[in-house]
Amino acid sequence: MKVWEVFGERRLAEDPQVVGTILAPDLEMALLLARECYFRRGEGQRYAVRERGTDELHWCREDEVVGGVTDKSYRRPDGYVGVGAKFQRVKEELAARGVAPFRP
Repeated sequence: MKVWEVFGERRLAEDPQVVGTILAPDLEMALLLARECYFRRGEGQRYAVRERGTDELHWCREDEVVGGVTDKSYRRPDGYVGVGAKFQRVKEELAARGVAPFRP
């Protein structure tokens, strides 16, 4: 197994910074593991890997979405923004229809 250093850009046009290392047998697996280990929650815009001891950075594909496809915002506090307002709106809509599910 080779040691790969993982670089990431939080915002585009920023200098890439080292975010960690991974073990992978080849470049393709290194890019996959870098995305899953360090960028699956949208922590950055782009990422790259570099085999330890070399100078060449291998960037992710331009069309690749950083952050995954599954919405797991419920795991973070900012995923609940607006829940209280939505609850109030649903409560008012049901009250207008004569339904009162929130009464004890």
